[in-house]
Amino acid sequence: MAGQRPGGVVLIAVLAWIGAIAQIISGILVLTRVLSPQGVGTESAWIAIVVGVISFIVAFFLFSGSNIARILVTISFVLSLLTAIFALLANPANFVAPILSGLVALIGIALLYTGRANEFFRH
Repeated sequence: MAGQRPGGVVLIAVLAWIGAIAQIISGILVLTRVLSPQGVGTESAWIAIVVGVISFIVAFFLFSGSNIARILVTISFVLSLLTAIFALLANPANFVAPILSGLVALIGIALLYTGRANEFFRH
């Protein structure tokens, strides 16, 4: 089955792993007080760690062709897209990051629903 896995799905899963690892590390750095961002407390750090672990697991299932994982990642992309739109509307002068974030979300959704991806998740 590994030969049937579309490159777009692999890309999304790897990016999800990278994002998950970054969340876990940032949560740990806040808990150990290596980082002390203003307004970020211990609760936020623990939430980041938990979300990072869940994201890591979901990405693993994405590799194996789990349609539930694809739906969860799609929901995450939709939320990211909505956040980007709201950020753009709230502060149009700071448009670069929201536009990039929105584009990544749209590309991610598109890659998860190509013809080859649909076949992979149908197994």
